[in-house]
Amino acid sequence: MAIDRVPRRVYGGASSGPTTWGKGLVHEWVVMGDPGVRSASADELGGLYAALAGDPAFDAGSPAVVFVGVLADALVCKRLQHFGFGVHERDGQAPGVYVLGGSLHGMCLTGSDFVEVLERARLRDFAGDVVEEPGFTTLHKPGSDSRGVVQFHLDGLEVVAKIGEAEAIAGEVRFAREVNDLLAREGRRALFPVVHGLRVEGGQAVSLMEAGEPMPIALLFADDRRTTLADDALGRLGAHLDQVSAWYRLTAADRRPTVADYLYRERYHALPAEPVFVSTFRSLFGEVELDEVLDARVLLPGGVDLPSYRESVRWLDEVVPGLLPDHGSAVHGDIYAANMLLRADGSAVLIDPRTVWEGRDRPDVGYGDPVFDFSTLLHGVFPMAAILRAVETDATGELFGEPVRPAAGVLDLSSSRLPVGFPDAVEKLEAVMLQGLPRPDGHARTRLLIGAATSLLGWLKYERSLRTPEAWLATFGYVAWYLDQARKSFDDNGRREL
Repeated sequence: MAIDRVPRRVYGGASSGPTTWGKGLVHEWVVMGDPGVRSASADELGGLYAALAGDPAFDAGSPAVVFVGVLADALVCKRLQHFGFGVHERDGQAPGVYVLGGSLHGMCLTGSDFVEVLERARLRDFAGDVVEEPGFTTLHKPGSDSRGVVQFHLDGLEVVAKIGEAEAIAGEVRFAREVNDLLAREGRRALFPVVHGLRVEGGQAVSLMEAGEPMPIALLFADDRRTTLADDALGRLGAHLDQVSAWYRLTAADRRPTVADYLYRERYHALPAEPVFVSTFRSLFGEVELDEVLDARVLLPGGVDLPSYRESVRWLDEVVPGLLPDHGSAVHGDIYAANMLLRADGSAVLIDPRTVWEGRDRPDVGYGDPVFDFSTLLHGVFPMAAILRAVETDATGELFGEPVRPAAGVLDLSSSRLPVGFPDAVEKLEAVMLQGLPRPDGHARTRLLIGAATSLLGWLKYERSLRTPEAWLATFGYVAWYLDQARKSFDDNGRREL
């Protein structure tokens, strides 16, 4: 049986009803007399479990579908995985799509609408004992911490189900509830989406939370290339800046964040040595050696001649121990425009907090330097929005005026068409962020600039995000530029630091 379409029918409407989320009900709409649905026999199920027992990708506690004698179309499989199904293929028994786990456990689907049946079942699982039938709204692109993000409507609400590794999802739910409760005691709106429930399914979990509208990124910029912030960008970002600044003040403490040295210094050593970083570079640049790029001076437009990456890292090794803050607060970890949402009333929402970098666990997860939080926003508006826009529009070839390839000793990026120097609106944003810190110190601006370079450095390991040598080199060029700006800020000391 070949799959030639993915049904996307929308069900449901609005009605009142109880709101206990995520418990799951037997699906009365699956009629056993339907020729496309039957109960699998005990022998069939036993055979499937035996066949899957040695598969490390099989989680007996999570919902799964097993294609037997059925073409498992790649797009269909990916879509089912977004809904939280494990997907497997086996042979040896009657053809069909067998369901293991969840409320359709033990059923064999043979109709051409099996994708629709499975998706509808998952939405019903998410809705729990809410009487109203849930209706699919959209799929969101999952982040690095999730397998799928499904938005659906139920009982007059738009709800998001985020599916991922159980410990990570449960930790995020705890974190969001703690932050929201803290702000509520101060008479403030929730900063993170209101959590409706948590559904644990073996090694994965599903958080159910309120939906928000994405920040209209294009409106933040005065040009389609997203190189210049619009005049009203600060106003559009104001609700988020106000909320996180209040959160920082409420959670400020006089102890050094354990992650600080990693983010401001050690990560510059660790990332280029990671296999994924090296493989991305090799995929984009072929025979060029990464060491040649890391050791090369960087030339930018206007005769700007910057130290090599490794020379800048040696400078970080010298000065960062004296820059590290002896105070901190609760932090988000990734205040990037894609993680900034708005409610219908305009209030700010943040999603996808990041508390761990490159798998390095630590005792004070969720506690950090708020300066670095603002660094993640800074690098996003200048220059990452422009680089990703070029990727999105297949225009990375226009990032430079002429072809660019690394050469021994010098990386000539002087034909870059992106700005070299902060536009006025970015300088204003920087000032507002520094004023929003709970405890400004003499090196806050230097750390802000180092943190922006750190954030840019992280993109260099993602081939699927950057896609082309030009996008990689543009990003790398700004790593060098931000580190040079940090060095100048450090040298200026009191004259440019708060």
